[in-house]
Amino acid sequence: MIMDMPSDFKINKVKRDFTQGVQPQHSHPYYEVFYLINGDCTFFIEHNIYKLNRGDLVIVPKGAIHKSTFPVCGASERFVVCFKDSNLLWLDELLGKEIRKETFKAGVISIPDKRREYVEALMKKMLFESEGQDILSPAFIKTGLLELILFMIRCQRFERNVMKEIDVDNRLMQEIATYIYENYEKKLSLDDLSERFHISKSYLSKKFKAITGSGIKEYIINVRIKNACTLLLETNKSITDIAFECGFNDSNYFGDAFKHIKGMSPNKYRRNKETM
Repeated sequence: MIMDMPSDFKINKVKRDFTQGVQPQHSHPYYEVFYLINGDCTFFIEHNIYKLNRGDLVIVPKGAIHKSTFPVCGASERFVVCFKDSNLLWLDELLGKEIRKETFKAGVISIPDKRREYVEALMKKMLFESEGQDILSPAFIKTGLLELILFMIRCQRFERNVMKEIDVDNRLMQEIATYIYENYEKKLSLDDLSERFHISKSYLSKKFKAITGSGIKEYIINVRIKNACTLLLETNKSITDIAFECGFNDSNYFGDAFKHIKGMSPNKYRRNKETM
């Protein structure tokens, strides 16, 4: 599932409790910064599983497959900041494209206790200005986003023990997701995976969906489509060749699956390269 937004920047403060529906595993053509103000949740991104607590900040690159899962009991609150490439041109000019590439890799930063108030104040300022206070609001938003990203870079490079480790309690599901992510072009099925990892099909199916938010087959297709997108935008290979290279045995099935997830055909996706 792919999601888009009409503007170049968006920020929301979201409260969640057990009465709200479950969001499916998805991706989108823009960056996201997810900051947990309070509560806890499980966050699945690409092929990694994290247990989030208060003060954890998730970096979601554009195109990354991800999903947040919240406990049945209790409530949580979070800021979600979304922005497109156009907001990062200044970062390329200031620090270079390599810094941007390193900064926006999928991962989780545990903001130190003494710095949470600072981060939350930045988020609140951007939220306030996003409501359109006056003609200066876009400039305040841009400087707020700049400050947030520079702080993220500082944490990544100079703070100790802030990069959160993956969830060790779900190590097996982590290994299976990683195997799929790295071997998407191979023949993959529930039977193959249960045999490879020495667990029953029923346990694998139920546990994987509970932890990652999607079934095995759905996740395999999502990973294959993600890689197909890269080939469509970065190569001149035919649609049929891309389908087979990404693990699809039938180009028609590939086209149907692609349209279901991306909302358009592979050809149209390639033609819209500049907006992706």
